[in-house]
Amino acid sequence: MKTVHIKNKKTNTFSLLIIPHSNKISQINIATWIPKFLAGLIASILLIAGYLCINLYFSYDLLKQEYSEKSDKLISLEEVNRQQKLEIDNLRAISAEVQEKLNTIDNLQEIVKTLVGIEDSSEKEQDDIEQNISSLPSRGGPSIRSDNFFNASEYDIEFQIKELSFLLDKSSQELNSLIDDVEVKLRYLDAKPNMMPTTGRITSGFGYRKNPFGRGREFHNGIDIANSSGTKIKAAGSGIVTFAGYNGGYGRYIIISHGYGYQSVYGHNRKLLVKVGDKVEKGQVISEMGSSGRSTGPHLHFEVRLNGNPIDPLKVIDNMD
Repeated sequence: MKTVHIKNKKTNTFSLLIIPHSNKISQINIATWIPKFLAGLIASILLIAGYLCINLYFSYDLLKQEYSEKSDKLISLEEVNRQQKLEIDNLRAISAEVQEKLNTIDNLQEIVKTLVGIEDSSEKEQDDIEQNISSLPSRGGPSIRSDNFFNASEYDIEFQIKELSFLLDKSSQELNSLIDDVEVKLRYLDAKPNMMPTTGRITSGFGYRKNPFGRGREFHNGIDIANSSGTKIKAAGSGIVTFAGYNGGYGRYIIISHGYGYQSVYGHNRKLLVKVGDKVEKGQVISEMGSSGRSTGPHLHFEVRLNGNPIDPLKVIDNMD
């Protein structure tokens, strides 16, 4: 089969002759504009396809770039989140440490209050105690203001917590030192013979007085407290009994060494209830009042000696210095 193209200029058409083997010819007439239209259509389709391909390529590249940026931003946010988590964990650890130190300070304050005999009888007293403790003199080091501490916009919270932790350590050390000082002071006050040893009437004071057994004046080294025979005599301070026996002038008498240079003497007893070497507590009953030795009636001759020299007991009694 053959195909022959014939162009007819008069009709402006193409004639397509088809000659099969059977020699029967077929003719198809095609307008000349159709091939041009088809060519233009194909060209248009190719141009549109090219534009779409280019546009798709740039859109893909833009999406890829946006994805990369968002991926980088996500990675950066994850890193920030990880850092913040670490900082939060660190702050929690520091906060727990601060809380533990606060609990330690509370315990130390309770020890101080117990040592000095303070009871939590009211909120006002508690506030007074805390105010007194907080007003203790500082021994140096940095200070922090509460308004600055809570001003997170101006100060770094973690730094302030660490500074607070440092201050708590310092306060804890000062409280421990205070406890040591209080314990030393309490031991001193417990040993100091500043408690009235018995009840009764003071019949003779410290210093020069008229001699009750003769003429003239004599120096009286203590005070005389008169009461009925058998009245209980108590140790004016804690200490060690260094003498418990009989002396001609003092009769049955006791000497207690309190330390810190102090001694106390109890004379004219009817009965002694302690012996040499005994450790006695302040307020402990050590003897019974009598009139043994050089005495005019039942009474206690009470002396206080400081570094071996007699001093006025009334200036020591109830003196908490």
